[in-house]
Amino acid sequence: MAISSGDMNPAAKPRGESKVNSVDRALVILEYLGTQTKEVGVRELGQAIGLSKSSVHRILQTLRARGFVRWNPDNARYSLGMRAFEVGCGILRSMEAHAAAKPHLEQLVNQLGETAFLGVLDDSEFVYIDKIDGRRSVRMYADIGARKPLHSTAIGKALLAHLDRAESDRIIAARPLARFTKNTITDADALRQELEKVRRQGYAEDNEETEEGLYCAGAPLFNYSGRPVASISVAVPKIGQQNLQRDRIVKAVVQAAQEISAKLGYTGRGKGTTLG
Repeated sequence: MAISSGDMNPAAKPRGESKVNSVDRALVILEYLGTQTKEVGVRELGQAIGLSKSSVHRILQTLRARGFVRWNPDNARYSLGMRAFEVGCGILRSMEAHAAAKPHLEQLVNQLGETAFLGVLDDSEFVYIDKIDGRRSVRMYADIGARKPLHSTAIGKALLAHLDRAESDRIIAARPLARFTKNTITDADALRQELEKVRRQGYAEDNEETEEGLYCAGAPLFNYSGRPVASISVAVPKIGQQNLQRDRIVKAVVQAAQEISAKLGYTGRGKGTTLG
């Protein structure tokens, strides 16, 4: 599917193209390369984003010179360069929640043996900003930087439940609630009832709502002002006796979230830990 950076008609590009348009087009190229799992040729890239081959080639040369893209001389194709990774990681250094949560995620993995995640809100989705793999061989299909829906995930519901009602309602109404499994909540009123439950008990659950065979428990992280700034979760494959450990998993996640929130300056009370 082609992506666009607004009005992008390569044939109409004036010789003295504004710097703003040039930057916008370079960013579109970086965004597209960031979605690819393989190297991309100039022609393919131009077709995908709606730019001429010559325009794409010119921008790629600048990005390559700065290290933001990498060129493979064996096949003349491009991929993201390490400089893009370095710049992207800069946001983590500015996120207090990331630094505060890291040791607690590691502790959760050591304690439970399962994969732990940290996510932050970005418009009507959340983005994973950290992940520590558990000791199991079961692969969790979520990587740092991946986006996930709010309505079907433990991290997402933990965030959504503690936003201001107006903001929460705006996000719920922004797009249809997509169905991923038979357990996914796709009705807005039913989701609001679920979020009320999350607010009361202090944690959220994804009981095979995003992926069949997977259970997740998540809890919000609050800053000094009481605003949810991130969420953590633990993902557990529902095999063997894993489902019998639900209470243990929830308690561990809630405790970790409370300890991280305290590091962020949160002193509020009333975020329950009742197991429903």
